[in-house]
Amino acid sequence: MKKFTIVSLVAFFVITMPTLAYTDGDYKKMKYKDNLEEKVFKKAHSIMKNKDELKLSDNQITEIKKLKVNAKKDLIRKKAEIDVISVDIKSKLWDETIDVSGINKLVDQKYDLKKEKTKSLIAAYAELKKILSKEQKEKLKELMRHTERRKMKHKN
Repeated sequence: MKKFTIVSLVAFFVITMPTLAYTDGDYKKMKYKDNLEEKVFKKAHSIMKNKDELKLSDNQITEIKKLKVNAKKDLIRKKAEIDVISVDIKSKLWDETIDVSGINKLVDQKYDLKKEKTKSLIAAYAELKKILSKEQKEKLKELMRHTERRKMKHKN
């Protein structure tokens, strides 16, 4: 019985440790592997990585860089505001008498900010796609398919 327990524990750690190492111990990262924020920044990264193959103009490169920077700054601001509101909510919950309507207003503010954050990411993604011409979009798709095929070959 002791042998079984030890083997079970070793197996458990062998299975879970790579997952924890991948996420740096942050369980929140395990939830959403490819969220909207990642989608926007991965797309921008892919475009910039393949700028020569896509024959991006200097103007397009500048627009993409500016879009990335502005989107990142906006996300940082919104995340900070959301965090501050979360702290306010928690502090109000510690009060002896809980002001439900006050907390509800904070909750509404928090989720309004989350909505704004999502909408701004969608707008940034749409803007990013507008920067490329139809031919560049097709070329990018082709390059991404080629990259995926290479990844699959390396796995096998």
